[in-house]
Amino acid sequence: MPDGLKLIATEAEELEILSAALEGTITSPGEMSFLRTDRAFTLTGSRFRWEKINNRSRVRSGVYFGDVIAVKSTGISQKAPTEMLELLTISVQSGEDAAAEISLNFAGSGTILLATECINVTLTDTGDAWATTKKPEYVAEPD
Repeated sequence: MPDGLKLIATEAEELEILSAALEGTITSPGEMSFLRTDRAFTLTGSRFRWEKINNRSRVRSGVYFGDVIAVKSTGISQKAPTEMLELLTISVQSGEDAAAEISLNFAGSGTILLATECINVTLTDTGDAWATTKKPEYVAEPD
């Protein structure tokens, strides 16, 4: 995909940019996994292409979170793997050394909290984009 995004975040400011690109991504619990032995959390979904706002479209995207120590979720049922979830924001709280807590915040108050040794996140678009008539309506409130 020649015009697909590939973004890497290793600092909080870069994660803000990645969060903006992922706002409105549609996913489900079945498209997320914690690979404990690999210390990685992955998420796939249909990302709204904000960078092509005049040409409304979505694209399949994968997000890789590396150096993940633990994962907690609230308001998201693992018993409903096909339940539609809309990603609203990704926020980060830096800890000691390079450690961080990364929060994936979903519509309806669902949250996934990733405890990480450092910020190590990659967004990669895969496949071809398709047209959509709907633009995500949620606008993230500043913290």
